[in-house]
Amino acid sequence: MSGADRLRTQTLRTLSEILGIPVEHFFDGDLPADGIGDPNECLRLWSRIRTREGRERALTCLRTIVEDERR
Repeated sequence: MSGADRLRTQTLRTLSEILGIPVEHFFDGDLPADGIGDPNECLRLWSRIRTREGRERALTCLRTIVEDERR
């Protein structure tokens, strides 16, 4: 396994630990067609936010949703 492959593998392991999902979930072919529940979509969107302010707005929205759903 090359150094780049080891880095990719470790990155996926780290992401799976942070998200609390198995690594296999990133490759699961049983995800809904609308993308709901696809962690890859969230990561793609996050990577396209260019500014610190944009990321803070996104996190604020997500925190609000999580708080609303706890009630």
